[in-house]
Amino acid sequence: MNELLFAFGNLRSEVMFITMTTPTPLSFHQKIFTHAKSATFAKDFSDQKNNPLRPLREQFAFTLIELLAVITIIGILAGLTLGAAGAVRRHGATSTAKAEVAALQAACDRFYADNNSYPNNSAVNPASSVAPSGYNAAGQALFTNLVGSATLSAAPTTKRYLEPKPAMVYTNGTPNYFVDPWGYAYGYNSDGTNAPLIWSTAGQTTSTGTNKWITSWPKM
Repeated sequence: MNELLFAFGNLRSEVMFITMTTPTPLSFHQKIFTHAKSATFAKDFSDQKNNPLRPLREQFAFTLIELLAVITIIGILAGLTLGAAGAVRRHGATSTAKAEVAALQAACDRFYADNNSYPNNSAVNPASSVAPSGYNAAGQALFTNLVGSATLSAAPTTKRYLEPKPAMVYTNGTPNYFVDPWGYAYGYNSDGTNAPLIWSTAGQTTSTGTNKWITSWPKM
C-alpha cells in the first residue's frame, strides 16, 4: 500500500512538471499573424541574400503615368498663374496710364489759366499717326512747357506745372519727354486754342488695336 502511494505521488509530480513547462497554445489569429510575419521575413531575407544592396523594406515608387499626371497638373497651374500675373500687370499699366493722362491734362489746364493758351504742337494727331516713335517731338514740346526746363534734373526757368515721377520721363535725350508705362511717348496735339488731345497707344505700334488706347477724350 505504501509503495502504491509513493508511486502515485511521483506520477502526480511529473504531471504537474509537464503542465508547468508546456507553453500555452496560441489562439487561431495569433497563429495566422505569426505565420505571415515569418513568411514575410523569410522572403525579405531571401531577397536581401540575392541582392545585398536592396533594402529589406522597399518604399513604393511612382509609376510613369503618375509622374506624367503630376507634371501635367503642375504645367496647367503654372500657365494659369502666369496668365493671371500678366493680366494683373496689364491692368496696372492701364490704370497708371489713365492717371498720367489725367495729370497731363490737368497740367495743361493750369498752363492755359496762366497763359491763355495751351502748349502748341500739332505735329502729330491720332488720326494720321499711330506709331508712338513719331510722338517724340510733340512730347518734347509738351515737356518743356509743363516742366519749365529741357530736362527733369535741370532747374526750371519758368513756372513748373507738373512734377512728374522719374518713371514717367524719358531722360536719355534732350529735351526729355513723357513716356507711358509701356515706354512709348505720349501723343499730344493742340493748336494752342482748343483743348489738347493726349493719348497713349497702350503698347500698340500699328494701326490695329486703337480701341485699346488710353485717351483724354471720350472714346465712342
